[in-house]
Amino acid sequence: MKARLRTLPDFPPLSLLFPQGKRVSVTAEPAWARDLRLDDLIGAFAAGPRYAAFIRQTLTALTDDPEVIAWRQAVLDDFLENAALVQAVEQLLPRLAELRQGRALLGQRQLPPLLETVDRLAELDLFISTAQLLHEALQKAALRAVALRTLRDQLARLTADPSFVALREELPSLQRPLQKLASLTIGVNLDAQLQPSAAVLLSINEQPFGEPRSFLSKLIGQRADPNDESPIAPLHTLPEERHHRLLSPLFQDLERIVSSAVQPVAHSLSKYVRISAAPLANLEQELAFYLSAVRLVQLLRERGIPLTRPQIAASDARLTRVEGLISLHLVLRQPQVVPVPNDVQFDDQGRIAILTGPNSGGKTTYLQAVGLAHVLFQAGLPIAARSAQLSPVDAIFTHFPTPETQQQGRLAEEAARLRHICLRATARSLVLMNESLSSTVASEATYLAQDVLCGLRAIGVRAIYATHLLDLPDRIPEIHAAVDGPSALFSLVAGVRLNADGEGQPTFQILRGMPHKRSYAREIARRHGISLEQILAARADLHASAPKSAAD
Repeated sequence: MKARLRTLPDFPPLSLLFPQGKRVSVTAEPAWARDLRLDDLIGAFAAGPRYAAFIRQTLTALTDDPEVIAWRQAVLDDFLENAALVQAVEQLLPRLAELRQGRALLGQRQLPPLLETVDRLAELDLFISTAQLLHEALQKAALRAVALRTLRDQLARLTADPSFVALREELPSLQRPLQKLASLTIGVNLDAQLQPSAAVLLSINEQPFGEPRSFLSKLIGQRADPNDESPIAPLHTLPEERHHRLLSPLFQDLERIVSSAVQPVAHSLSKYVRISAAPLANLEQELAFYLSAVRLVQLLRERGIPLTRPQIAASDARLTRVEGLISLHLVLRQPQVVPVPNDVQFDDQGRIAILTGPNSGGKTTYLQAVGLAHVLFQAGLPIAARSAQLSPVDAIFTHFPTPETQQQGRLAEEAARLRHICLRATARSLVLMNESLSSTVASEATYLAQDVLCGLRAIGVRAIYATHLLDLPDRIPEIHAAVDGPSALFSLVAGVRLNADGEGQPTFQILRGMPHKRSYAREIARRHGISLEQILAARADLHASAPKSAAD
């Protein structure tokens, strides 16, 4: 009689990253990932090579749907508030990885029915234990996130379903026949030259054979106990991959015998053919993403870095308001240094900032911090700041210095990339430009930059233009008059403090205001030891310390 097929209750695909029906397509690697040094941040997640690609994919997808962002924020909050849940999922993650990998291989390899049966038994056993343990962990946690509460309820229905209970109770008896097969006894006939001439399978045993006997026993070839079956030669092992093993006729006989023994097992398993571990296995990478995010948050908290969950502003408001933003790159690269916090504000009073100041004054760090704040926020993660209110951006565009290509000069390459940005950006985009147009003389660069800024104003983007062109902020009224647009321009300055010697020292504070009408070349020369005074002094010291020749 044909076994009645058993099915599990409906377990619809559930994502911890996306509400139902909100998934987005995977995009190609964006150019801004290099300029914002995203790989350095991904390394801080400490997720290992298995999950680094998925974390990168999640961060670079840059979802701008407020519902998706709030969904992720709620899930992460539950993990951060339930340490026992984090510990339980960490222990279950290898099981989920094995379940996902095994499910992908099942049916894809040309294996004998016996090995297919063994694989299926192992998969079902892993599925049952993992589902039960994950349900128990979620049941004990205080959950507010819809995603995790839905997963808990689905697992509750799954583990209480009669088909699941029947499989859990029947599985030990299905595994028992295979667990008893531990070794086999082979008889080998020898010819006149003591070479193997024939072999026969004598028995299948429930106990494995042991290690070789002592050297003397092997030399004599006698046993004190006639029932002793320990080998007198080394125990040879076979490759772990079953399909790589050489199957002689003897082993083929063994396979036929064992296969006939497990036919009842395979028949019983046919009842559960419709039970799939796929919905559970597919959670592996998403759970790994949240566990990695928890580790990053814990690392930053241990270093005393303030973290905030940004408030989600409407996309059309195009707001970026952050109090006390801290550069994660500085925190991760120099943990002993206390970074200087800076505010960020893009709103109706100004959305395009012209940032001037000395080299090594923190301009590039500021641009990267603003960009990464949006990346983390839109992935549902907290940012390093005291408070924040952010409108999601639909894209990030960066224009940082790159090596000159062989096909065109640097200015032509810069212009091509700026044109691409102006054609692709929308009013909800974020544009970050770092020393753009520095490949030409200041007079030409100022003229070109003014046109680019007019275009960005007309589009309505949020933007920061870090530049060495100190006269550019003076042209803000002229830019406003030249073109109408929803983005007003304003000036930011990287601060400098004069010491007792009159030398400028960067404060790394980025503040609103007009640039100082002075060149920072002298401070830069002093910092690198190439001012005129330093060169003359160094030469005098060199000549004074040199040994005098006989002619002198």
